[in-house]
Amino acid sequence: MGDLLMSLPAVRQIRAAFPKAKVALLIQQDLEPLLEGHPDLDQILRWDPGQGQGWGAMLRWGRALRRERFDCAVILNPTKLFHSAVWLAGIPIRAGYRRKWGFLLTRSIPDTKQTRERPEAEYNLELLPLLGLRPSGPVLKLPVRPEKEAEILRLLESRGLKTAPRPVAVHPWTSNTAKSWPMDSFQHLIRLLEGSGVPVIVIGGEENQTAMRKWKAALPEGTGDLVGQVPLGLLPALLKQCRALVSNDSGPVHVAAAVGTPVVVVSPRSHAPILNRWRPLGEPHKILLDPDAEQAAAAVAECPAG
Repeated sequence: MGDLLMSLPAVRQIRAAFPKAKVALLIQQDLEPLLEGHPDLDQILRWDPGQGQGWGAMLRWGRALRRERFDCAVILNPTKLFHSAVWLAGIPIRAGYRRKWGFLLTRSIPDTKQTRERPEAEYNLELLPLLGLRPSGPVLKLPVRPEKEAEILRLLESRGLKTAPRPVAVHPWTSNTAKSWPMDSFQHLIRLLEGSGVPVIVIGGEENQTAMRKWKAALPEGTGDLVGQVPLGLLPALLKQCRALVSNDSGPVHVAAAVGTPVVVVSPRSHAPILNRWRPLGEPHKILLDPDAEQAAAAVAECPAG
C-alpha cells in the first residue's frame, strides 16, 4: 500500500504536465478500491502477483500492454517482469531505474535509494526529468467521494460509534515486529485517551480479528472495534472523519496523510533509518521514537479537535 501511495505524487505531476493524455496506473489488484474514481487516472490496470513473474507472465503482460498502444511507460518500482513487458509491448519511451534488467529501458537513471535518506515519493519524482519535466515537491492527496463519506457514516452509526467529538483511530498491527511499538503501550495509550474523553476506534484488517478478540478485554469499555470491518475502499473516508491516527509504520499512515488527517507514528528507534524513507508526507505529522504512552497521548492532544 505504501509503495502505491508514494507513487501518486509523481502521477499527479504527470497528469498536470500532460492533461490530454490517457494516464493509466498498473497496480496490485487488491489495492484497486483505494483509487476508485481518482481524478488523475483514466485507467487502472490490475496485476495479480499470484500469476507469477516468469516468462509466461512477461509474454502475457507484453501482449496486454501492446493492445493498449501506450506511448510511454514509467516504471517506478523496478521489476524484471514489467521491464520485460514494456519492451515486449514495443512502448517507444520506457523510463525507470537502471536495475533489474534496466537495459530494456530507453531512458534510465541509477538506483541510489539505498545510499541516501529521502522520502520515497521524492525518489519517484526523480524519474520525471526523463520525460522532460521539472518536478516540484511531492503532494499526496486521496480524494474522498461524497458517497463514500455517507457510507462510512452509516457504518459508524450502525456500530454505535459517533463522530462528535472526532475519534482517534489506532492501528497497532504490523507483520514486522522490528517496527512494532509494544501492544501494552497501545493499550495504555487507549486508556489515557478514553479517560480524557477522546473516543478511540481500533482499525485493522481481517487478519487481525483473532488478535483483536483476545486484546479487546484489556481495553476500556466503549472502545470502538472496526478491525476487519472496513473495506479498503472506505478506509480513506473513515480516516478523514478522525482527529488523528496513531499507528506503527504501516499503509494506513499514508492513507491518513493523503486525506489530511494528522498522523502520530510510534516506532522503535532502531527502525528510524527506514522510517525516514517511508515517513508520511506533509504536516502536521509526528514521528515518535521509543515513546511512552504519555508522550503519544500528548502528541494526539496537539492535533486539532475540530
